[in-house]
Amino acid sequence: MNIRRTTLLIAMILAVGTGWLTLTYLSSLHPGGTAQRPVLVTVADIPARERIVDTMFTKEMRPADSVQPDALSDPPQAVGSLALITIPTGSQLTASAIGTNVAFALPVRLQPGMRAVSIPVDRVKDVSGLIQPGDRVDVIAIPPPRSNGPPPRAATIFRAIRVLAVGNALENPSATPSPEEQTAATVTLEVTPGQADLLAWADANSILRLALRSPREAPHAEPVEELTLAGSGASAGAPEPAPTLGPPAAVPPPLPPAAPIARTLSKPVELIIGDQIVDPGNSTAKP
Repeated sequence: MNIRRTTLLIAMILAVGTGWLTLTYLSSLHPGGTAQRPVLVTVADIPARERIVDTMFTKEMRPADSVQPDALSDPPQAVGSLALITIPTGSQLTASAIGTNVAFALPVRLQPGMRAVSIPVDRVKDVSGLIQPGDRVDVIAIPPPRSNGPPPRAATIFRAIRVLAVGNALENPSATPSPEEQTAATVTLEVTPGQADLLAWADANSILRLALRSPREAPHAEPVEELTLAGSGASAGAPEPAPTLGPPAAVPPPLPPAAPIARTLSKPVELIIGDQIVDPGNSTAKP
């Protein structure tokens, strides 16, 4: 009797186990029963080179077989990155579609209304290669030598200009520039459109040199200077002249003193002295 019960119990356990395994297998074959994975999905079109913020995507659970291999699942992986291509709405954010490569970050770092202009430098012109992105520099223009007469005078045409890049490096995490930055052949400066024209003109007609400024110094502590090229009479870089005020307005002459106002009485004045009335005009007393 005990053997029969034991056999029946074992058969029941095997049946339940077999059923559970069969159900698990069938569930794995059904599309709705696949494993779910979190993925970041865009809620709006993200243009190329646009900085990604948390309002541009949402986190969803999707079947694992429909998630792209390099899809992102954690919001911090995407926030702050740049879209390397245009990402349509409803697309999964992938590591290959976004990046933090600093080569794509220059338009984002450039302030609105400003321009990025590169000038050639060497180890002497960029302070022995010690200038780094983010530094402030003065731009000194040295006119070409004259055939006769004294040598031309150098002029500081810009002051406190921000350095955007040294070579192709937009940032440097260390205090010392890398060997590539120290031997860079170009420096990119952030200037206004008018300064960009002047910088291009000065680069074509003079020798440019950079002077590193202290970050504790006021940006406009000194005025810019005028660059004059010998023989051509051309000059640029001088600060705008202060507005000329017109001559002071003429002070009007003082007004003449007011004339006394004559008063005309409607009848003569009479004085009463005792019982007599005296007329001041003829001093004749009336009874």
